[in-house]
Amino acid sequence: MKKSDIGLVLFLYAVSFFFLKFTLDLPEEAQAYPLFLIVMLLGLTTLYIALQLIKYARTKTLINDLKDSFSGFKPVQFFGVLAACITFLALIYWVGYFIGAAIFLIGTMLFLRVKPLFIVLATIVMMLLVYIVFSWFLKVPLPVGELFAA
Repeated sequence: MKKSDIGLVLFLYAVSFFFLKFTLDLPEEAQAYPLFLIVMLLGLTTLYIALQLIKYARTKTLINDLKDSFSGFKPVQFFGVLAACITFLALIYWVGYFIGAAIFLIGTMLFLRVKPLFIVLATIVMMLLVYIVFSWFLKVPLPVGELFAA
């Protein structure tokens, strides 16, 4: 078992319970899909920590991998993508989900130097997938943005 596993599991539990709190505030008909995802995340996290504890019980070794965890950390990439995520939230508010998401995907992949063909394919596939799953199948209204709200 590694020390980083403990932090990862605690973080995943915190995120799960954070979203669970807000999901329970949604109307009952809108809770099914988020609850499914939260239950899956909690279940898989619990399974992961159980397997790590079994491994620890067998070997009795706790590996301190914290100094190696960020050995390949690239601050420019991290803070660039973080800035893009914050910009994405503003874009959703102003121009809506689909336009904001397309700008976010294209901009982020350009920043990370992804080949243009993959940028186009990934953007088209993601936009279609989100439209089919959320707008068509689940009938979840996605934000249209202040500029287009009538």
